[in-house]
Amino acid sequence: MPSTEPQRAERWDTAPVERRVLGVVRTLTALDRLLDVLPVLADDMRVETRFAVAAGSEFAANLTDQLHRTQARVADWEQAVGKDFDLAISPSGNGPLHELEMPVLTLPHGAGHHKLRATESGVADEVSGLSAAQLMHEGRVVPAVVGLSHPSQLIALRRDCPAAAPRAEVIGDPCFARLQVSLPMREHYRAALGTGRRKLVVLASTWGPHSLFGRQGGLARDLVAALPADYQVALVLHPNIWSRHEGLQIRTWLQTALRDGLVLVPRLRKWQAALVAADVVISDHGSLSCYAAALGKPLLLAAFGTDEVVPGSPMALLGERAKRLDTTGDLRAQIDSARPVPDHQQLADLAFQDRACERLRGLIYRQLDLPEPPWSARAAPVDLFSPG
Repeated sequence: MPSTEPQRAERWDTAPVERRVLGVVRTLTALDRLLDVLPVLADDMRVETRFAVAAGSEFAANLTDQLHRTQARVADWEQAVGKDFDLAISPSGNGPLHELEMPVLTLPHGAGHHKLRATESGVADEVSGLSAAQLMHEGRVVPAVVGLSHPSQLIALRRDCPAAAPRAEVIGDPCFARLQVSLPMREHYRAALGTGRRKLVVLASTWGPHSLFGRQGGLARDLVAALPADYQVALVLHPNIWSRHEGLQIRTWLQTALRDGLVLVPRLRKWQAALVAADVVISDHGSLSCYAAALGKPLLLAAFGTDEVVPGSPMALLGERAKRLDTTGDLRAQIDSARPVPDHQQLADLAFQDRACERLRGLIYRQLDLPEPPWSARAAPVDLFSPG
């Protein structure tokens, strides 16, 4: 039986900490994902979580500052790699995870594994997050557990990194679970946004030249100009866009749209509220499209990077089924006629596993060699967002 005596509590601690978890982040996207994982450890004072930044990403600018703004306890990488932690959780297989002297759990950092691995010259013929280049180091599989959001991802893992397949565990997607439980409170999110009776149109862009923002950078301006006062437009940009270009430049590019009423959703932890509140979503091949479709939101695609999407994946199916926005046509008429993606429940069933929080919590506590708390694991509603 595991010990019930505190094993990690330090001299000046108040909490009876027995185990310590390390959240590994390389990008804002990874941090956003980890903040969906933490609620499964809620209320348990036996477990403490600290964070560390793993160097090497092109999108790591100001990441440590962002961690401090979330009031996280931050450890230097040199401190993190030692034996002061019992489990590391990383929403990415990239970075120097092999240096960590503890079991590592990797998780998808989006709605499953639907993109091909990005390289300096384009994309590789491997699924991002499941490739040997990301999961192995010097012939050794690095993660103790490779977390998957759906059983179908085992096929790609067995093809791209067969040595890691025995370490795979299907856990579902805690972010999607949180979005689902938030839907009954949709009017609260709309009230916080100041939407009222207006129709809320959410523009959402992934990063890169094939994204909505890369291909249709003026669409937000065009929408706020074309739509009357009984519409509200909000823009969600992938955290990598924020990290690469920063807020001053983004707001400069969006100056006219912002002056005319565009709501620019902050870089971290607020897009979920905007999605729950949305009446119509206009997006691309980013994860938010998959979440929107699975929730049954009316969806239009203003861009779609087919060459970056894993063939046969739920995202590829979404690209085949979703209606395209004609940016040269009547924008209001297309928004008013937008409908959920055909067979969207099938897409949800192909992308996500049920009981995600229960599965994830069970996995984490097994890795920590601690009994689970007596209370049930439940998805927490997403945070409210007020543009004021």
